[in-house]
Formats: sequence, structure tokens, C-alpha cells
Amino acid sequence: MTQRGKIVEGMIALERPELIDLFSTYQNEAIEARRLLESSLIDLNSGAAILEVGGGILALAIQLASEGFRVTTVEPVGEGFDHISWIMEKYLQTAQEENIDFLLIRDSIENCSFDSKFEFIFSINVMEHLQNPYEVIAQLVNSLTDFGQYRFFCPNYNFPYEPHFAKWMWSRRNGSFYLQPSRISHSIDLYSSINFITTKKLLNATRKANVSLTFNKNALFDLLRRASNDPALRGRHKGIALLANLAVRARLNYLARFVPIYIQPVIDVEVKLKGLNKIL
Repeated sequence: MTQRGKIVEGMIALERPELIDLFSTYQNEAIEARRLLESSLIDLNSGAAILEVGGGILALAIQLASEGFRVTTVEPVGEGFDHISWIMEKYLQTAQEENIDFLLIRDSIENCSFDSKFEFIFSINVMEHLQNPYEVIAQLVNSLTDFGQYRFFCPNYNFPYEPHFAKWMWSRRNGSFYLQPSRISHSIDLYSSINFITTKKLLNATRKANVSLTFNKNALFDLLRRASNDPALRGRHKGIALLANLAVRARLNYLARFVPIYIQPVIDVEVKLKGLNKIL
């Protein structure tokens, strides 16, 4: 993925140098996502059918396809994300040159229906942008094979920090910490897409559904590790990175393993049909 990213970065530097910082952010997130997903992907057979909800710049979808998975990725380029379309086209160009096949669906996941089922579905920083994420969860679980799983990562708005805008939040509304519109000076479309999902809302909404949810209780621990080591993340979230670095140096980060999932800043959860639960 790194080498392919360098090729795309070279194209951007020549044609749209103003997009370099944006590309670096998405590319860095794709590399980290591949690492995070390893614990789920390692159990899949070569050629397993995978669905990615929210393909972004397509770096991760192309990487997984290059590893032999049969990849479908859904990316509508929604409100607040129009700027990634040009980078997507460059990644599509590299995939064609490498003869890497995957299916790109340029539509919202709510409008999608699939003729076959998937052994693994995932989304990263997508669920907080859906109008009704809980209905989408049901839709995606119904698109899984019997022993398939849907794993997603997103912010938990029961923690008072908004990662898209790198701002602390002091107001609460409808069971979430809520960023006041007056604190937004740009990307109003992005702001309006956020649904302020929380772990508690997720559990309540799926309580009567035929699904089981298994949360990664080490999500905060993993985040602290990354925040103390990832220069790109430190650059975007200076305050969080400083706290993380202090915690790691004092070895207090190990206490993060005992922080309840309800107040951790990130949701990392595996969704399956009931009776097929697996501990992360």
C-alpha cells in the first residue's frame, strides 16, 4: 500500500499539489485501518468476499483486492467529502495499471442491495455520518453469510471530543456530547452529517434485534498507542496526542484497558447474528 501511495502522491504533486495534505491524511488512515483489521482478516480464506462501506480514496479497497480478496466498496462521496473524488480517480488509475479488480458502487449504502452475501463487512468512520446507522446495521447483517461479521469503527460521542474538527465539546443533547454550530468555521456539510452516535445508543437500538455486539475493550489502549507514535495523527489532534504521550511515558496507558466502553472515545465493535459471538 505504501508504494502504491507514493505513486499516487507523485501524481497529486504534479497536478494538484494543494491536495497533498488531504491525501496524506486519508492514506495514513488507510494504512492504520489495514493494521486494525488484521485480527478480523486473518481468519478469512483467500478469495473471501468483503464489503467495505465507505471506500474513501479507495486505497484500502485496492490493497485488499491486491491481497486476493473479492472486494466490493461503496463510496457515494457524500456531503462534506466532494474533495476526495479527484484522488479516487488517481487510485482507480493505479488499480487499472496493476490489473487489480474490485467493484466500486458510487451510491449510498442505504440504496444498495446485493445479489450475494459477504463473509466480512467493515466500515471505518462511516457510521457517525449516516442518518439512521441502526437501520444500516440491520441491513448489513442481513448481507452476511451465516458465520460472517460486520466490524465498524467510529467515534463515541459520549466522550467530549469531536475528531473531525479536533474540538472539545462541552454541551450535551439527546444523550451525546454535542459540538455547537457556532464553533464551526468551515465544512458545514460535514458537520451537518454527524449523528453523534454513542455506545449506549447503539446498544439500546439493537437490544431487540437478532444480533450480538462484541466491543473491543482495548480500543482506547490502541488509540493511545497510535496517538503517541503516529506523527500525522499528532499533527491533527495536538491536545489528544499530548495527553496520550504523557500517559504512555508514565505507563498509565495500561489503565485504559479498564475504562468502560461507554466512555471510551472510539467504538470498535463486531456485529454478528446471535449465537455467533466472538471475543475481540
